[in-house]
Amino acid sequence: MTPDTGPEAAIDGDHELPIDPDTGIESAGGSGHGISRDGAGRSTGVNRGGDRDRGRHLRILAAIAVGGFVGGITRYEVGLAVPTSRGGFPAATFGVNLAGSFILALLVVVVLEILPPTVYLRPLLGVGFCGALTTFSTWMLDADRLIGAGRFGMAAVDLFGSLVAGLAATSLGLTVGRAIAAHRARVRASVRDEERELVGDAA
Repeated sequence: MTPDTGPEAAIDGDHELPIDPDTGIESAGGSGHGISRDGAGRSTGVNRGGDRDRGRHLRILAAIAVGGFVGGITRYEVGLAVPTSRGGFPAATFGVNLAGSFILALLVVVVLEILPPTVYLRPLLGVGFCGALTTFSTWMLDADRLIGAGRFGMAAVDLFGSLVAGLAATSLGLTVGRAIAAHRARVRASVRDEERELVGDAA
């Protein structure tokens, strides 16, 4: 089934999103994987398509590395700016996880429905930046630290509040992205209607 990504889908959201939205490659295109063969099926060596695939793979890894570098530094700086006191609520971890949920959800819609096909944006921002910005392990360690300090209510707020707020941030990101896509679709439709009217008047 081909996902509906037209203007109507952008408005009502009735279309499929990728199962793994941060790692998908939009325009990987046809692949010249690996080994070319002659008519008898014998190997004739590595074809140029395989070389191109390897080069693109390295560029994707570089995009992930750059995004991860920026995302990691951002999370580190947020942690310095919003330190967690002993027994206090881990606001920095809570905040970066919410920000990552919103950014990734918005990114999916922007890439699939607004921008032209791209290979590097989702690895750069999805895998790299959001992957380094957000943290599951620190979230769990923070909850364990609160439980160990006897702050059971705060630990519950951290655990379940992060889940609820993360889902809300994701929903908001999707909603904002679809609103942008729908607005662009309406503007383009209006421009096309005006052009048709001008052509009709000229005729």
